[in-house]
Amino acid sequence: MKHNLIFQILLTTLLACSTFSGSAQLNNRLEAVQLVQQGDMQLRMGNSEQALLHYTNAIQADIAFADGYMKRAALLSRLGQNTQAIADMDRALELNPYSEYIFDRRAKVKILMNDLKGAESDLERAVALKPYDDLLRESRVDSWMEMGMWDRAMSDLDSLIAHDPTDPLLHLKLGMARLQENDAASALLAFERAGYLAPRLALVHDLRGVALMRQQRWSEALIALDSAVLLNPTFDLAWYNRGLVHERLGHPKQAKADMDTALVIAQDKPHIFFQRALVRKRNGDLTGSRADYDRALELAPDYLEAQYNRAFVRKQLGDHAGAMADAEATLRKVPDDPDAWVITGNLHMLYGELTEAIECFDRAIALDAEKATAWYNRGLAFHMQYQPLRGCEDLRQSAELGLERATDALIYFCAF
Repeated sequence: MKHNLIFQILLTTLLACSTFSGSAQLNNRLEAVQLVQQGDMQLRMGNSEQALLHYTNAIQADIAFADGYMKRAALLSRLGQNTQAIADMDRALELNPYSEYIFDRRAKVKILMNDLKGAESDLERAVALKPYDDLLRESRVDSWMEMGMWDRAMSDLDSLIAHDPTDPLLHLKLGMARLQENDAASALLAFERAGYLAPRLALVHDLRGVALMRQQRWSEALIALDSAVLLNPTFDLAWYNRGLVHERLGHPKQAKADMDTALVIAQDKPHIFFQRALVRKRNGDLTGSRADYDRALELAPDYLEAQYNRAFVRKQLGDHAGAMADAEATLRKVPDDPDAWVITGNLHMLYGELTEAIECFDRAIALDAEKATAWYNRGLAFHMQYQPLRGCEDLRQSAELGLERATDALIYFCAF
C-alpha cells in the first residue's frame, strides 16, 4: 500500500509537470503569434523599426517558432540586411527542414546576394519537396529569369504550359524569356497566344510591340503600342516604347510627346529621362536635353550612358569644364571603354591639347582596333600637329572601316 501511494504521488507530480510544461509552451506560442501579428500591423503602417522589434520579441518569446524567424528575415531583406536575413532563414530551416517555402524564399535572398549557385540549389530542393506544386514551379521560373537562366526558365514554362495552356501569364513569361534569348519571332508567337487568351491586357500589346520592334517592323509595333496605351493610359512603359517607335519612324514631335506622358506618369524612371534627352538633342533642344541627363543621373548616379552623353551636350553648350568632368568621371568608372577615351580625346582637341588628345585616341584604338571614330579623330589631331603622313594614314584606316566622313577628309586633307 505504501509503495502504491508513493507511485501515485510520483505519477500525479509528473502529470502536473507535463501539463505545466505543455501549457507554458502553448502560452509562449500564442504570445509569439500575437507579437508577429502586431509586427505585421506596424509594417502595414510603414513602421519598419517597430515591426522588426515585434518580430524579434516573438522569437524571444518562442525560440522554436519558425514563422517568427521568416517574418524577421523577410523584413531584414527588405531593409537590405540580407546576411542577417539568411541567418534567420537558416534557423527556420533547422526548425522546419522540409519546408519548400523556406527554401524558395531563401533562394530569392541568395539571388540578391549574387549567390547564384546557392540559389539554384535551394530552388531545386524546394521543388523536390513538392514536385507537383505549379505555383512553386512558377516561382522557380521567376527566379530563373531573375538569374538570367533563360533556358531553364523556358524548360519549366514549357512543362507548366502543357499542364495549363490557358494561362496567359505563362505565355507572357515564355515570350519574355525568348526575347532575352534574341528569338523575337518565337517570342512574338508566345505573345500572340497570350493576346488570344487575354485580349484586354495592356501588357500583352506592349510586349507584342517590343517583339515587333526587335524585328524592325516599326509600323506594326506602333499599332500594338497604340492598343497598349488605349487599354491602359497609365502604362508608362508602353508610352515610352511608343515614343521609341515614333522616333524610329521619323516622328520627333510624337516621340517627345510620348516621352513627356511617360514621365508625367512615372517621374522616377532614369531610362525614360535618358531617352527623352536623346530626342531633345536630335531636335536641337540642348538645354532640355542637358536637364534630362541631369535628372537621369540624379536618379541613377552610376548611369554611365547618361553621363557619357551629357558630356557631348555640355560640350555643345560651351560648358567645356563640365564636359571634361563628365568624361573623366566616365573613365574612372569604365577605364576599358573605348568610347569614353574617344570623347575625352575630343575634348582635349577642343582645348588645343593635341598631345593629350592623341594619347586618348591611342588608348581607344588599343582597346578596339575597329573603332573608326578613334582613327578619324587621331588623324585630324595629327594634321593639326603638322604630321600629315600619319594623319592621312589614320584617315585611310577610318575610311576602310566604313566611316563616310573619313573619305571626305581624305579628299580634303590628302588630295585624293
